[in-house]
Amino acid sequence: MTNDNKASLLAKAQNLYGRFEGLSMHFQGLAALAARLVMARMFLKSGILKVQDFGTAVDLFEYEYFEGIPHGLAVFAGALSTFGETVLPLMLIVGFMTRFASAGLLVMTLVISTLVYPFWTGQGLSLWWNDHVWWTVILFALMAYGPGNLSLDAMLGKKR
Repeated sequence: MTNDNKASLLAKAQNLYGRFEGLSMHFQGLAALAARLVMARMFLKSGILKVQDFGTAVDLFEYEYFEGIPHGLAVFAGALSTFGETVLPLMLIVGFMTRFASAGLLVMTLVISTLVYPFWTGQGLSLWWNDHVWWTVILFALMAYGPGNLSLDAMLGKKR
């Protein structure tokens, strides 16, 4: 193979890569939307259950997650988690203040992974590697790269 053939082959490969890269740039908004919807579903499902039966949500905090905590604190934790698991996912769905919503859900994930189902225990370790680590990665990506162009943030011209 001559140097001219090598150069021509390299130029063709670079051209093909450049076209592919240009095409893939159009998928960034779709990828961000998919990440937002996946994370919203994970939390919103739990939030809706808490809204439908808030008493059970309080009982979970009082008798299962943090056995023996005062009832008032269980009510507060239930209300805070219900708010976080409904409002923050809705913000992700429409792409409004996406980085803030992702940070809030990341904090919830880390609380779940350390206090509710500690990742260093058998059940917690399983939950961490099967669910929570992926939630963490997706939420970090949304915080780092933002909501994409298919979002309310983009329509408002803000990089949130």
